[in-house]
Amino acid sequence: MNPAAYLQSDYVELITLDGNLQTLGYGELKALCFVSEPGRLDLFSDHNLFERRPKVAGLWTRFTFRDRDRLDGILSHNLLDWPETGFLVTPPRAGASRQRAFIPRAALIATELMGVVGTTAPAARHRGAESPADRSQLRMFE
Repeated sequence: MNPAAYLQSDYVELITLDGNLQTLGYGELKALCFVSEPGRLDLFSDHNLFERRPKVAGLWTRFTFRDRDRLDGILSHNLLDWPETGFLVTPPRAGASRQRAFIPRAALIATELMGVVGTTAPAARHRGAESPADRSQLRMFE
């Protein structure tokens, strides 16, 4: 598939293993998995939830599907990275056979934010430590 144009307004465009172009409506799709090498299809059977707090930066989110399956994933901190039609997540135990997954909003009945991992903001300074720029700042409210 073309990663820049696979998401259309009403459907997903992909190429089957036979080499045929296929379109699927978002209501027909549970999840679209991105892989670098074929492997066992285990996104919803093995390790679909994080066993402990993930170490990858992002929003740790739990998705509940219409069929009551659940899947954890890491979403980008940047809301502009989220497609309007769904979510692009990094699943638990990401590897060659399960790198990323696209989850259409139409496949879900609930989403739950489990935690915020890491930050995109600069690290907070320790109290008492001043940078040279701090020393040149006026001390108005001390």
